[in-house]
Amino acid sequence: MECFNISLVKGTVINRPSKICKSPYVADVLLDDGSVILAHAPSLGCNGMCNSGSIIYLSLLENPKKCSHVIYLSEKDNIVGIHPKCGEKIVEYCLNNNYIDSLKNLKELKREQKVLNSRFDFIGVDSENNKFILEVKSVPLCENKVAYFPEGYRKKKTDVISPRALKHIQELKQIKLASNIRTIICFVIQNSEAEYFKISDTDIIYKNAVNDAINEGVEIIALKIVWNIEGKAYINNKLPIKN
Repeated sequence: MECFNISLVKGTVINRPSKICKSPYVADVLLDDGSVILAHAPSLGCNGMCNSGSIIYLSLLENPKKCSHVIYLSEKDNIVGIHPKCGEKIVEYCLNNNYIDSLKNLKELKREQKVLNSRFDFIGVDSENNKFILEVKSVPLCENKVAYFPEGYRKKKTDVISPRALKHIQELKQIKLASNIRTIICFVIQNSEAEYFKISDTDIIYKNAVNDAINEGVEIIALKIVWNIEGKAYINNKLPIKN
């Protein structure tokens, strides 16, 4: 089922960071029509999928400032979604259209709400009048058919890859222990090669935090999305979760 649609153009990354503004969030891109533009790269590392020479797909920005386009997809062996905010938009569409079995026929849904010390992507009330909090994480990486999160730069191997992601899962557990609120984390896998999902072994602190949260009743969903170069995203299925 189609869950997202955006008009895209094809290009190739020339430099990232851009030689013009030096920001890692900006790339110099050669479009297929021969023009060179500045494009916003919404993820800092993009997991190596937005380096010089990468084939990418971009959309025009509605209110351009320095950048005229924003990068959504990367193409290597397959098409991969690398825009982290897309995961939130896809989940919102799924919630509004009853595509997630455990969250159908919602009675209330709100975006970007602060609870404790974090701003979570969604809060709402489910069909049985249970309040819920839902946090979304986008997952572009896949190896040997297994998608995994998190992955990224850190100074030392003992450092947490994403302090923000760790804080979210710890507070979801804290909320669950203190209330009857459903707390849910949804990993949106934007890589068509994935057949399973797992929490990455490279960050044992985060992995242990997720396992602890699950043991205390935090729900976990792994939702697979398949993109095409026309900018259409389709819900494929929920992936099995490996430990």
